[in-house]
Amino acid sequence: MKTAKRFCILILIMNMMLLGGCWNYHELEDMSLVTGVAIDKGISGHTYHLTFEFVDLTGDQIKSKLVESDGNSIFDCIRNVTSKGEKKLNFTECKVIIISQDLAAQGISPFLDWFIRDHEPRMNLNLIISKEKTANKILQEKPITDELISLEIWKALNRNVTNLGKVPCVELYQAINMLSDNGTSLILPTIRIEKLPTSTALVLDGTALFEGEKLFGYIDSEKTKYLLFIKNQIDGGLLLVDTDSGKLTLEIVENVTKLTPKIENNEPSVDIKIKMRAMLSEDQSSTDHNTSDGIKKVQLDAEKTLTNNISDLITSVQSQTGSDIFGFGSLFYQNYPEYWKKEKLKWKEQFPKLKCTVSASVKIENTELLKEKIKVGG
Repeated sequence: MKTAKRFCILILIMNMMLLGGCWNYHELEDMSLVTGVAIDKGISGHTYHLTFEFVDLTGDQIKSKLVESDGNSIFDCIRNVTSKGEKKLNFTECKVIIISQDLAAQGISPFLDWFIRDHEPRMNLNLIISKEKTANKILQEKPITDELISLEIWKALNRNVTNLGKVPCVELYQAINMLSDNGTSLILPTIRIEKLPTSTALVLDGTALFEGEKLFGYIDSEKTKYLLFIKNQIDGGLLLVDTDSGKLTLEIVENVTKLTPKIENNEPSVDIKIKMRAMLSEDQSSTDHNTSDGIKKVQLDAEKTLTNNISDLITSVQSQTGSDIFGFGSLFYQNYPEYWKKEKLKWKEQFPKLKCTVSASVKIENTELLKEKIKVGG
């Protein structure tokens, strides 16, 4: 018994000695930590032209450095960087992949393959479509609030989720799921450069729409907000409400959207129910809403705004694109598998005829209502 115990202790000690380190450890000085990648069509006969932003550690401060490379595959471009005297690129800290709209129109799955196959890139990095002539132009911009432009974009995307709700935030694994999912079309956020009087700035600007893996169109940031309402991806932001007496601005505290698929007489339909809590944060109307009846009127106007704009968006997408960006087909796939098995190949024809019923319930919870409106005149 004692011999067996000693043998176990000896094995444990030997394991501690052998496993006392990282098997694939590399010195930081031997790598270039990539934070962002821009993917464009290749030049000089190559398939791809890639721009990498990485952290320059040669000085006392963190700085951004760009390197460009051409190749006939993504991995080919990455390996060709070393021919320019650069260190080996490391993608463990990569935050964003910016894709040119020209390449996206041809299909995005071929150049995403390396990012999901290699062990370094993380599956939660963000994908973005550049609305500029190239994706490279986005990384060429100077950051305003951060040292690296790709980190600035990544932070802006994440702030958008809670503060604005004007672009979708789509991570790599989510994009792969949408590409392979039954009844859900891919959507990605878009970015553009805005010219200011004395400078330029990057602006997250709406949503890119896909048919299969190919980009075919866009919707603006305002319509994107109602798309995100449908997909239950609103965690904050503002709702602007037009009334007969002026504009109201509500700050969204909480929103829950419930989608219920139905089949009656072999006809599919979807019920969309929205339940939102909000605060009245700005009142530019000529009506006094600082009463119980006034609050009720705000709630009714907000409900009307939601139902009308969401219904209009669905009708517009159904008639103009026919691409199920809302994921309605996925609801039938999950809830009516037998129906979906028979109808999935016809969904492109079924989707434009799908009946959707929208209802909204808005509750105003606002301590600021205790403050009176500004009164002008005597």
